[in-house]
Amino acid sequence: MQEIAQFPVTKGEEKHSSALSSDQKRTLVQKVVSSQVFGRAPALRAFLLYITEQAISGQTEKLKEQAIGAEVLGRKPNYDPADDNIVRVRAHELRERLARYFATEGSAEPVVVTIPRGAYAPEFVPREGVPVGRPVGAEVTEIVHEPAKKPPWAGWRWLALAAILLVAVSAAMVFSRLSTRSENHTVAIGPDGALRDFWGQFFLKPNEELKVLYSDPSFALWQDLNGKTLNLGEYLNHKYLNLKNDKFSDVAARRVTSPADIAISTRIGNLAGEFGGQTSPRFARDGSAEFLRYGNTVLIGSHRSNPWVEIYEPSLNFDLGQDPHSNAPAFLNRSPEQGEAQMYSIPAMFDTQRTEEKEFASFGVIALLKGCGDRGLTVLLEGLNMQATQAVGDLVTDPQRLDGLLKSIGHKPGTTVAPFEALIQITSLPAEYDNPKVVAYRLRHPESCVGN
Repeated sequence: MQEIAQFPVTKGEEKHSSALSSDQKRTLVQKVVSSQVFGRAPALRAFLLYITEQAISGQTEKLKEQAIGAEVLGRKPNYDPADDNIVRVRAHELRERLARYFATEGSAEPVVVTIPRGAYAPEFVPREGVPVGRPVGAEVTEIVHEPAKKPPWAGWRWLALAAILLVAVSAAMVFSRLSTRSENHTVAIGPDGALRDFWGQFFLKPNEELKVLYSDPSFALWQDLNGKTLNLGEYLNHKYLNLKNDKFSDVAARRVTSPADIAISTRIGNLAGEFGGQTSPRFARDGSAEFLRYGNTVLIGSHRSNPWVEIYEPSLNFDLGQDPHSNAPAFLNRSPEQGEAQMYSIPAMFDTQRTEEKEFASFGVIALLKGCGDRGLTVLLEGLNMQATQAVGDLVTDPQRLDGLLKSIGHKPGTTVAPFEALIQITSLPAEYDNPKVVAYRLRHPESCVGN
């Protein structure tokens, strides 16, 4: 595979970084990972965020292949890079994506981000003709202050750390930055089209709150390692964290979340602000019945990583289960219609056969549910793997993709979206996904409600 040529830099400055401050570097990288080029590559976004933060903070020991593989790409801490070249493969992909971004969407950026071959520390290099001493971050700073494009992570040092699976980071500190409020907006403004049809009903009052409950991947991993399936009650009593002689209890105790959850929550936070509302994000382990009892909510993850989904599952047609042949997670179709399957599964548990490095079909579910009484509206976003979770999150937050989704289920544009369930199929690729499409859906009765 041929490397993409390096960008031209100022003559004589090949080994010098730009004059960007740490915050300007973070802002530039945030623009990069928020671009369309990186839109369906959560692992590469996490990779770039991680190495940027470690480089800025001077933690060079974490810019080594072993550390990146373990802290970013889910490898075991003692894995052997000589036998598993996943970091080098992802680094090559990351260099290609950076080249593509700065040749297209970022072609006007005065500074480009590069990763030298044989190293993992990012460099911020002025384009040809831009003096090193010039305050090249000024253009970036101006973009930050555009109301419609302000970055969701002001001072997002914690973002890079929290985006890494299996790193013991307080997710609450990360998502506290996702809460957004716009005092100058009213519900009369905000996105039009599909976004208004879907999300407008969540923000009918000024400063309306949308509760976001994001997943606990450590809980899912503990179940996988122990071959068990725990319910919401067992999750809440925390007994699984105190089992004697359980070598995996330390894993389960870690408060982490996934890059997909962060990306989805960020985009929902942005939408809330555009509608004049705000989000109140919370880690699944900090959830409570009282938190979910009133108002509108979004739950990210299936019941294995977000057990609160269990409350809504009895009323769902597409319910998370298990493939009896491979033990892999699967969506069960309670009442198959003509042409539909009874089960939609991935090939195997992703970490046992390293299917995250292969191309295969995966599935996700989007459900818009009407709560009984004062429970308001609930959105469920579930995926059989991280790419599928990212896909369903993109489908409900990107205007073009949401428009396509709503057309697929027969929604009439310009009207409020009624409760529904949609089963989404994607092509899961290493670090990204492709070809999302609706393979089955159910329109729920407008008066039906859940959560008595």
